[in-house]
Amino acid sequence: MALNADCRVKIAEDHMSATLFLTPPAAGESYTVEELADHLRHNGVNNGIIFSALEEMVKENVFHKDVVIAQGTEAVHGINGYYEFFFEQDNKKNKRPLIRSDGSVDYQSMSVIQSVRAGDKLVTYHPAVPGTHGMDVTGREFRAHPAKDLPAIHGTGFETSYDGLTYTATIEGKVEYDNYKLFVRDVYEFKGDLDLIVGKIDFRGDVIVHGNVCSGTMIRASKSITVEGSVEAATLIADGDIVLKKGMQGGKKAKVVSGGSVYANFIEFTEVEAKENVEANIIMNCQVKAGRDVIVSGKRGAMVGGRVYGVGCIQTGFLGNAVGVRTTAAVGRSEEMDRRSHLLKVRCDSTKESLAKTMMELQMFKANVVVSDTEEVRQAKRKQLERRKERDERLLEHVEKELSSINETMKIATEAKISINNTAYASSVIRIDDQEIELKTDETNVEFYRENMMEGISRRPAV
Repeated sequence: MALNADCRVKIAEDHMSATLFLTPPAAGESYTVEELADHLRHNGVNNGIIFSALEEMVKENVFHKDVVIAQGTEAVHGINGYYEFFFEQDNKKNKRPLIRSDGSVDYQSMSVIQSVRAGDKLVTYHPAVPGTHGMDVTGREFRAHPAKDLPAIHGTGFETSYDGLTYTATIEGKVEYDNYKLFVRDVYEFKGDLDLIVGKIDFRGDVIVHGNVCSGTMIRASKSITVEGSVEAATLIADGDIVLKKGMQGGKKAKVVSGGSVYANFIEFTEVEAKENVEANIIMNCQVKAGRDVIVSGKRGAMVGGRVYGVGCIQTGFLGNAVGVRTTAAVGRSEEMDRRSHLLKVRCDSTKESLAKTMMELQMFKANVVVSDTEEVRQAKRKQLERRKERDERLLEHVEKELSSINETMKIATEAKISINNTAYASSVIRIDDQEIELKTDETNVEFYRENMMEGISRRPAV
């Protein structure tokens, strides 16, 4: 039986639903579910038909009412697999000390090492959840975004569960993670005071001393050094950061060398060298050299006596003191930096020239241009040239890497400044690049800088 002309199908604008409006059939006749379904398909509804709704309309004689009789399905996008980490992946978050209310820095709050114990859960993997495609009531399909699984984590110092989803530490140590590589490495922890009985710690990894470090001792680490107690006239050398939570009284015999940054509550009568920053609350009568910045924190932060050099910036509350102790603050390009840069450029050019000559000779061998008395002689010369090529390539890589580092340092030096947030006392010496001035009077809240290499040292209010 054909449906009345007044019966109509309405598809929603988003095509995700459709309604049916029925008028009564002729006397003595009735609609069937099959007829209604055919009518829907004839009007473009090809998916998601709700047959239970059609049955109810027929059974209950539902007329003169729009009834939802088709429903589309939304696409459910897949969820990519992901790792849930139970340790901090970015150690930089642990490398910033707490700031006290007076503006000084609590270096005892710092930690550059994340330690775990055997049995600690390190990582859980949540596998990808596949998506499902969707379809509107007209039969148009919506493709779901595919879900991707991540590569498995590899490394040492942990074990993986039977299902491969949970990673658990098997040893006590420092946890490191980078690009699907996970390592739990040993950390050397010295529980008491490091004195002359022990004398020296030399460890390929991180070193933590929970007590004091006494005069005449030495610590060398391929990574970081952390000292919970005080440090006397000792030598500390680390490829990574050095954290001195209670400071250092070096007695003019101490030395600190860091391939990263040096953080200390205070530093007195010590020679300090850091590839990156030196940060403390007080620096007194020290010889300091920093590859980036020197920051003396807090309202009473002071830099008194000695010479402090930072390539980029020196920031302190006080420079010198009221009795005129000569204190030198220096930033910017140094003569040593310029000499090293020139030497590296010369070495780089000569190595490139040597490498080009070797490559040309090797090409001549390959083209059989070189004629020797015997094949044995030819092969010997060729091997010698190949060894020379490998040597020059290694040297060039090393020189270019160091030259790139020097150029980056020089770039930092172009923005060099010395910022005094409280008082720079008379007799203090300000040096920027090759320019130097000695303060004749006290100056407050001042920043020293150079506009360019042709200008002298200028002043402006410290921010």
